[in-house]
Amino acid sequence: MLGGGSLVNWSNSVRPRPDVRGWWAQDHGLTGVDGDEFDRHVDAVLQRISANTDCSDFNSPHQRLEEGAGKLGWHLRTAALNVAPDRYDPDIAGFTGYGDQTGAKQGTLKTFLQDAASAGTRILVRTRADRIVVDDGSTTGVEATFSDPATGASAKVTVQARHVVVACGSLETPALLLRSGIGGPAVGKNLHLHPSTVVGGMYAEDQDSWWGPPQAAILDEFADKDEGYGYIIEGIQHSFALLAATARWKDATDHKEVMAKVGRSSWFVGIVQDRGSGTVSVDEAGNAVHTYPLDDELDQRHFHEMLESMIRLHEAAGAEEILLGSPTLDPWRRGEDLDAFIATVMGEPAGFGGTAMFSAHQMSSARMGADPATSVAKPSGELHDTAGVWIGDTSAFPTCSGVNPMVSCMALARRTAGFLSDVLTDPERATADAHVARAPAAVEPHPEERAADRVTEPAGPATLGGAVQSVPGDVGVGVPIGGDDQAPLPDARP
Repeated sequence: MLGGGSLVNWSNSVRPRPDVRGWWAQDHGLTGVDGDEFDRHVDAVLQRISANTDCSDFNSPHQRLEEGAGKLGWHLRTAALNVAPDRYDPDIAGFTGYGDQTGAKQGTLKTFLQDAASAGTRILVRTRADRIVVDDGSTTGVEATFSDPATGASAKVTVQARHVVVACGSLETPALLLRSGIGGPAVGKNLHLHPSTVVGGMYAEDQDSWWGPPQAAILDEFADKDEGYGYIIEGIQHSFALLAATARWKDATDHKEVMAKVGRSSWFVGIVQDRGSGTVSVDEAGNAVHTYPLDDELDQRHFHEMLESMIRLHEAAGAEEILLGSPTLDPWRRGEDLDAFIATVMGEPAGFGGTAMFSAHQMSSARMGADPATSVAKPSGELHDTAGVWIGDTSAFPTCSGVNPMVSCMALARRTAGFLSDVLTDPERATADAHVARAPAAVEPHPEERAADRVTEPAGPATLGGAVQSVPGDVGVGVPIGGDDQAPLPDARP
């Protein structure tokens, strides 16, 4: 999908947390990410994607979230969105997870990929990176396969390049490295998923969840509650099909009755900042295999505490019924014992057969760090074991971000691009072991920074199946597969 996750995400544009940046700098060797140098990368990203709060309308679900937080005395803040106010249409904004018909969303298609195309970059769509070619410890390019969905024809593609930036996403970047036999012992380890689930409340009146942005606020009361780990709560996109798949199933009649009330429902999503992790491996055919056990005691506890918090938010906001994505759990109805309901929920397993569990974001499976035994890339972003191969996506995160990772990803990739630029322009001066990337000139604080918190008081480069973007002789960069509207390979230049 040309544009990657930024094409379908929910526009929440969140600065990386200072404490997490401190971990990355102090525990993993990414010197400078906890200071002004990295601030300038973040500022530049927020400016380019037009992050602002002008479009952060609170629809009915967000109003319920605000009302519940206010009664419970929990902290809620308005979220900045990468949405252009002059094109924003709240009447269809709730569906932008399927793409944005208005052109308001300032994802990579309208920003960084457009910048690259305007500068002469060639983007190969429908082309899958098969392996990175290595000779004597350095990359020489990428081998890929182009596939034509109309005819079923395919062709081998080879890009020769002295540098390759891998950005296939945390589920596929490790698979590409493993197919290529590079990256060292940490490839595919430390996969973080931000385990998530939803809780719905049925209210007396229609909630019109389709109106306004999917996410316009973040409840961060519990973001760092235990040793810097915790969870956040946000809104979700309106999606009848998603809710139908999540709703309790007893039989067809019961399910129909539940779905008939969806218009009166508001839903919250909880996102755990996971301390534990999973793995990415490859099968005999070289396809990615993902394993995530949720076996960390703190993550398990936070998952269930998060469920309780969302239940109490709905109750405080006046919900008549509260329901979870569980095949067996009956909804709570006002007048029933809330604590008894919560106790039952706490006994439900997370995942298959119990409370539905999703992955909000994927990170850290080819992470940066100073130790080649526990990290894949140096603090600069270049692989420890292969010169000229760089990581440019969320798989480079040393730990999970604890917040929506889009801005963190773009800022970290921008930092890595500074190292790569230095290597290309002055190989004798620049070293892959350098720790502080060249930062851009200072930029004015973005409106996102000037927006006051809404505090409540009591009462890159590439995605899965990426192809290759090439600056001949210098850099090959993973880029996403395009949709059916993209031209075939011979005419792929935008």
